[in-house]
Parts: sequence; structure tokens; C-alpha cells
Amino acid sequence: MSSSRPYTIVCPQCEAEQEVELYDAINVQEAPALRDELMANQLNAVTCPHCGFQYRVDKQLLYHDPERRLMIYWFPGQEGEYRQNRDLFLQTLQAIDSALPDEFDPPTVHLVFTRTELIERIYLLEADLNERVIEYIKYMMYSRNLERLDPRSKAILFNAEDSNDQALCFVTQNLETMQLEEMLEFDRKAYEGLMEMFDQDDQTAQLMELFPGPHISARALLLDSNADATD
Repeated sequence: MSSSRPYTIVCPQCEAEQEVELYDAINVQEAPALRDELMANQLNAVTCPHCGFQYRVDKQLLYHDPERRLMIYWFPGQEGEYRQNRDLFLQTLQAIDSALPDEFDPPTVHLVFTRTELIERIYLLEADLNERVIEYIKYMMYSRNLERLDPRSKAILFNAEDSNDQALCFVTQNLETMQLEEMLEFDRKAYEGLMEMFDQDDQTAQLMELFPGPHISARALLLDSNADATD
């Protein structure tokens, strides 16, 4: 079920303190309107009663779609905190798993760190695409075009709106200006070929080793690799 509770926050414009009701979790099967609010950038949106300033509160949020056995946990934070937050999330999952009955089969919980990742993951999984194979495609795009697609300054986002039966579409985002820039396409048949290849046990193991989760991101993988290389 969806859940919300009151939070005391400070307006970023006038610094007035106020109490607002914010969602901690949304169940989009029970309340599909909440999915629409999320996609429209209106979930956990606030209008300051003192100055009228409108803004969105980015906070931890559990997105639950029981029909698709889909759970996504949004853990906002700075890039430098990703490893720490991932470890905290894993510890929480392990504690939950240990408390569950052995016969209970919990759904996979996806971990994302930005609202953009959250929206992208929802669209991707609603399209019945494999998130690890999609990130592998991004990994190839980055690796083959590092001068043009530097992961330190460019994000590659799955574009559900323009994808079709012939091609999966992606768009690059300039992380300094947050502007969308170049459109990229990947042949749908090539995606299906990757799905068949990774369906083999040894190849599946390699894909899982590359993207073990719970945060599955080609860009994060490349940034982590660069950080490890310079340590």
C-alpha cells in the first residue's frame, strides 16, 4: 500500500519552516494516479504558503507495482555517496531477507539514486526490457566512444517514447547543463541477439558479474572503474 507522513521542511526560497505530507512509498496498482503524478514531476511537490514558491522534495521513495512484481527504491544522494548508500541498502535488504520465512519469494528490489534513473527504470521494465542488457548496451556505447561520451560529463538515457519494433532509442544528457543532446539507436534484433547470448549459463554469470546490483548502471560502473584505477 501507499504510505505518507508529515515532514517538517524549510522553504528553499524564503526559508520559512512548514509541515507537509510527503510520500514514502507508492503502490501504483492501488493508486495509479500516483504514478501519473510521479511521471508529471508532481509527486511530493510543495507550494510554500508563505511566499508561494513551488518546488519538489526529493526524498527516499519506494515505487511498487505488484502486478509486475516491480519494486524500485529511490535513494537520493550525491555521486560521491553512491557506494556508501549502496552498502547501506544491501545491509537493509539482508536484514529483511533474514526475517522472512524461507518459503517466501520476495520481488527483486531495484536501487536508483536519481529521479531520472527512477523514471527510466519504470519505462524500461514496463516495456519488458532486461535492465542489465540495456545497461550492457550503454556500456558498449560509452566504451566505443569515450572521447564523445565521457561518463564523467554525459549520461545515456533509455528513450521509451521513440523506441519501436526496429530500434531501441537512447538520448545523451549533458550533466552540466542537464540538456538532452544526441539521439542514439540500437537495432532491436541486436538486442534480441544479446538476450539469447546472455540466456546461456556462462554468459549470464558474466553479465551478473558485470552488473551485480542492486544499483545497475553502466555509467556508475565506468566511474567506479576510473576511481579504482586512480586510487
